[in-house]
Amino acid sequence: MKIKEVNYLPSGRIFLAETNDSYLIEFTEMRDVSIDGKVHKEVRETFDPKIVWKHLVPYKDKWLLTVSTQKGCAFNCSFCDVAPLEFKGNLLQEEIEDQIKLILVSTPYVTKTSKAKIGFARMGEPAMNLDNVLNAMKNLPLISKELNREISWLPCFNTIVPKASPNTIEKVIDLKENIYNGHLHFQISCNSTNEETRHKLFNTDKIFSLEEIIHQVNKFKISNRTITLNFIVMEDVEVSVEKLKKLGLSKEKFSVKLIPLNSTNNANRNNLKTYANYSNYERLLTLKDTFEKEGIPVIVDAIAQCEEGGLCCGQLAQCSMDK
Repeated sequence: MKIKEVNYLPSGRIFLAETNDSYLIEFTEMRDVSIDGKVHKEVRETFDPKIVWKHLVPYKDKWLLTVSTQKGCAFNCSFCDVAPLEFKGNLLQEEIEDQIKLILVSTPYVTKTSKAKIGFARMGEPAMNLDNVLNAMKNLPLISKELNREISWLPCFNTIVPKASPNTIEKVIDLKENIYNGHLHFQISCNSTNEETRHKLFNTDKIFSLEEIIHQVNKFKISNRTITLNFIVMEDVEVSVEKLKKLGLSKEKFSVKLIPLNSTNNANRNNLKTYANYSNYERLLTLKDTFEKEGIPVIVDAIAQCEEGGLCCGQLAQCSMDK
């Protein structure tokens, strides 16, 4: 695998690499920004990269990485710019690990970090390449040791939980609890509490329902980090804490993440609009309050406006293929 192109954003880089069979995949390395109060608003709404630079969290404290798990994606989600790319199957474990090594080699100045959060969901649905992804996660300490880095890894498994991979929840939680002592971020993409709407957004009904997901998770012991239900909030799309609680959602095993729908070509084609973002972010905070009043932990997040055009999954690959 070789790097073909690098796209620079105020908070980091998006890499475009070519596999041995000439398929283009993306992976990234970013720094986080402060997200509290006025600083969050300032960073979120700016078009000035210097504002973002001023508030970047040091690498030694936190580093954000993502790698791809498939060549394209097995699914055709209506909001994601990976969806229009041709799907060419799974990446090998070695190809997943090569992305991590390329990031580390190209970032020699990061020799130590207390939290490297690495998501295995830039391009692809990791549940459809489950064993290769989980084995790559297990190998993270070996990879950093091989390259002489002191890295405390926080792997992140993000999935829509397809029915074609029925053991995903069980296997990811096993890795979380028994290999990483609970310190693995397991995030399940939900996006609506209405099942018919979820099927439309993911362009498939071959996914586990929220009731099935919550029931499965509730069977297991969950330590240190709760399981995150992720909602990309969109206009006229239901997100109901009352419905989730009736299905068995509890603060002991779950948290909820609420994020804006960022501008993607595919979302625009499908007439999807965000519920809240830069100019009306308070709407997202109001939705957050409905969960917190029920005792459910909530995370809200957004990227800087000046980064939105280049940070979304699949956009760099699309641009390169369209040249």
